[in-house]
Amino acid sequence: MAKISPMRQPARLTLQVGTSTDVGRRPHQQDEALVHQNMFNLADCTLFAVFDGHGSDGAKASAFAKRAFVEVLSSLRDSFFRDPETTLKSVFATVHERMTESPNVDTYMSGTTAGVAVIHGSRLIIAHVGDSRIALGRRVESGWQAVQLTNDHTCASKNEYDRLISKGARVEQLQAGQKDGPLRIFKGTLPYPGLVVSRSLGDSVATKLGVLSEPDVRFFDITRNDKFLVLGTDGLWDGLAVQAVVEIVSKHSDAGKASDHLTKASLEGMDRQCLDDNTTNIVVRFDWL
Repeated sequence: MAKISPMRQPARLTLQVGTSTDVGRRPHQQDEALVHQNMFNLADCTLFAVFDGHGSDGAKASAFAKRAFVEVLSSLRDSFFRDPETTLKSVFATVHERMTESPNVDTYMSGTTAGVAVIHGSRLIIAHVGDSRIALGRRVESGWQAVQLTNDHTCASKNEYDRLISKGARVEQLQAGQKDGPLRIFKGTLPYPGLVVSRSLGDSVATKLGVLSEPDVRFFDITRNDKFLVLGTDGLWDGLAVQAVVEIVSKHSDAGKASDHLTKASLEGMDRQCLDDNTTNIVVRFDWL
């Protein structure tokens, strides 16, 4: 069981944060970004998250998750420092439950991904569901190394695929004259929900088909070779390869300018591939004192 100490340590790592978003060619914005400083009333603890809603109430789902995540996690300080992995899984479960029970969000076929990072001192904790990714930019002798910290929860993963099939889901590409696009999750012979991600918050009908709200949780120690962290919804990663994201951010000393550059470049990348989506990112630059 991984543990972290709640004791305050002399600050050695400072964070510079930039965030940017664009609706892209979609009619509505369904992404949300979250930066919550002084988590647990600690100056060296910050919560970051990106949420990518989908479905007719996707915008409501991502906004609900953004609000609820801070509220739920803030109430679990002692539990978090005693057992952060179990606590974060509990937070995801609680947010999912509250969302599906809320009269303000229709989660029957709507929900959201969640990519979450907590930085406490030089300790980094990652938790995520769906295909919003988190990556580190690391300085190495040969240049810049992109370190992807999350694995997408989609049907392309054998473990995810096998679980869905065992629960009775039908998994296949869209049929539009010919098979096209990523594998999607369907109920029996019905043409819905057509969900791409195999884990999410919300998506009531899909949970009966094996879609989970339980996150993968990972722990890292930030080193002096680690220069920045990037959280992004899939619009960022669809438009840009992970290495390209790191190369772009490495060119900027200002996190805000780096974030804006990523948004512009990801839109251009999606246009080249004839893709349309919202794009949202958070850039966190590490400055060692």
